[in-house]
Amino acid sequence: MRLAMVSIVPNGDLALPVNEATVLDTIWAAVRPEDAVEHVSVRVLQREIVVGVFAAVVDAERLRTVALGLVTRACEMSPLLHGGIVCRDRSVANLIL
Repeated sequence: MRLAMVSIVPNGDLALPVNEATVLDTIWAAVRPEDAVEHVSVRVLQREIVVGVFAAVVDAERLRTVALGLVTRACEMSPLLHGGIVCRDRSVANLIL
C-alpha cells in the first residue's frame, strides 16, 4: 500500500477550517472502484486541507494521478469544496505494512 498526500488550498471565498468529517465523506463519495483506495485521512489546517490517500497502487506516478484525480473530483462535486479550490499534489510514500 502507498500513501499520496494532496493539499486543497482555498482560492476564493472558502473559509477554513471546515469540518474534517464532512470533507472525509466528500472524498469517499468521489472514490471510484478503479482507484483502489483503501483508506483516506483528512486534516484541516489554517491555510489548507491535507488529504491522505492510501491505495493499493504499485506505481508512484499512477498513485499521484489517482490521488489528484480523486481530490479534484471531490472539489468539483461538493458545494463545500467547490468554487475556487485548487488541488495540489504533495508527495507519495511507500508504506510497509
